[in-house]
Amino acid sequence: MVLTESKPTILVVDDAPANLQLMSGLLQENYRVKAATSGEKGLKIALTSPQPDLILLDIMMPEMDGYEVCKRLKADERTKGIPIIFLTAKSEAEDEALGLSCGAVDYIIKPVSPPIAMARIKTHIDLYHQKKALIESQKNLAEEINEAATYIRSLLPKPLEGKVITSWQHIPCSSLGGDAFGYHWLDEDRLGIYLVDVCGHGVGAAMLCISVINALRSQTLQNTDFGSPQSVLKGLNEAFPMEKQNNKYFTLWYGVYDKQHQQLTYSSAGHPHAILFTGNSNASKEFHALSTAGIAIGVMPDIEFKENMLPLRSTSKLYVFSDGVYEITQQDGKEMSLDDYTKVMQESFNNLEVLQTEKVLEKITSLKREKGPFDDDFSIVELILNT
Repeated sequence: MVLTESKPTILVVDDAPANLQLMSGLLQENYRVKAATSGEKGLKIALTSPQPDLILLDIMMPEMDGYEVCKRLKADERTKGIPIIFLTAKSEAEDEALGLSCGAVDYIIKPVSPPIAMARIKTHIDLYHQKKALIESQKNLAEEINEAATYIRSLLPKPLEGKVITSWQHIPCSSLGGDAFGYHWLDEDRLGIYLVDVCGHGVGAAMLCISVINALRSQTLQNTDFGSPQSVLKGLNEAFPMEKQNNKYFTLWYGVYDKQHQQLTYSSAGHPHAILFTGNSNASKEFHALSTAGIAIGVMPDIEFKENMLPLRSTSKLYVFSDGVYEITQQDGKEMSLDDYTKVMQESFNNLEVLQTEKVLEKITSLKREKGPFDDDFSIVELILNT
């Protein structure tokens, strides 16, 4: 026997008491039944707790007919999701079409065939419960994704001040992206700088990104010298093979700034080159594209990565970024390339004295043909390094 508390609730709206008695008799074994003898009463009962899981609605009623009741129920945020079945003697096709256009899910013609009516009622209640469960699941998932996005945001670094100053922009193309970056002092002289870009988006990409960033921040990779970029890439490649990460891999740029020796050591794994301007003044600066020939992390085991070292002048500006910064369709319909983006940076964002990532974002946004979100995560970090 089904407990009353667990029975779905059906509201029957009909001005004829005999019809109400008939439907109540058919339904009461499996459903909790509420009854209303007019459209106005039906609208009030539909708002009372527990709200009905389905409404059986007559059309021909005085004062307010079933069509109008249906329209009002569908116009009310509190009742618009409740499935409505018209139960009526009106058998013309145009009547049925009108009823369905008002928002009803079904149309049953009197006299009622009990087996058919019960089957249709059960089907629509089941669908209603499935829809409610799906909506609740989506709501919970959205809350969890927002929590994860907030956590990823919390991992991003705070601005540095002093001899090294920083700025950054991070705009996931979805609420949960696969990009993250960071910088932290390895010791009193050496600053680690890194940007991770996991393939894809969503929960899987974000979880891998979080794991990688935490491994870099906490320096927990085994047999890894975090002052050596090639050692870091090798350690990550051993720790995160793609076959153990749901076939996900990631690109990475990792550098170490040594302020005592005024040099930058770097290595990259399938990642766009970083951009460096270095000089003793804005009038005498050099440009460098910083990249090595490594493949993405996790794709193949036993890879040997390379690292390069570059001496720095008295002031340097370093940009590290993901490919989402430049993979846009421009106003002329052409896809921006890494070379195009590099040219923009060389021409407009080479000032050694001023942080400019906010202006970079404004510029790239203005070059996009389509307004709205970027197609990929937009991540860029900028550091000005002073002796």
